[in-house]
Amino acid sequence: MPTEPPPPPVGRIDIHSHLLPGIDDGCASLDESIECIRMLRVAGYVGTVCTPHIWPRHLPDNTPTLIKQRVDDLRREVAAKGIEYAIWPGGELQLFEGAIDWMQAHGVPTLAGSRCVLTDYWGDDWPDWAPGIYRWLIDRRYQPILAHPERMPIAGDASFDKVLRELESMGVWLQGNFQCMTGEEGYTPDMLVRAWLTDNRYRFMALDMHGPDTLGGRLDGLLLVETEFGRDKLESFVTNAPRRDLFGIN
Repeated sequence: MPTEPPPPPVGRIDIHSHLLPGIDDGCASLDESIECIRMLRVAGYVGTVCTPHIWPRHLPDNTPTLIKQRVDDLRREVAAKGIEYAIWPGGELQLFEGAIDWMQAHGVPTLAGSRCVLTDYWGDDWPDWAPGIYRWLIDRRYQPILAHPERMPIAGDASFDKVLRELESMGVWLQGNFQCMTGEEGYTPDMLVRAWLTDNRYRFMALDMHGPDTLGGRLDGLLLVETEFGRDKLESFVTNAPRRDLFGIN
């Protein structure tokens, strides 16, 4: 029976990654996954939480059960190649009106067996039903995280910061994307990610990597955070916070 690996050694952990091969729009093959792992190890990462898109309308097979199975498969392949690298299951839950019913039927896609749940949203308007999903999770002692709010389609709207602050006041944590530091995501994400880093609004920063072809640029964004905000702040996002919030290690 598959077992979870022990908590990782000290080092960087990416909490948002499309590392699993052939399951969404991330790595297309095992070779791409292995190439990404080798690049991540060079950058000081010791493990990755695999967060494939959970979007029942477009990816109906992506359930917590399937994701755990695919993580076990990748672990075996990585070990067979003699690579030391920790891999955990998770998911990136696209908010939709039926998300609560879906989680009741399929399970809550937590990160690495913690109480943390990564969510995102790509609509043009913030829906009235979305806060209810976060309240449902919080009432059941889950910790919701909103992925890359700086690059959401509605991030540039004047009313969005009010929405975001209401979510934060509920207890929702924010996760920023390193790639937004490079300007590759556009002007608004570039400006917002720096403003919210300055205001200490992020709990985590993550690579959100989708394959080896774009990983280099995302790692460039990591270096920009270190250059502009300092190494201690960078490590608080990629080393300290994952160990504390996912594994309970101070």
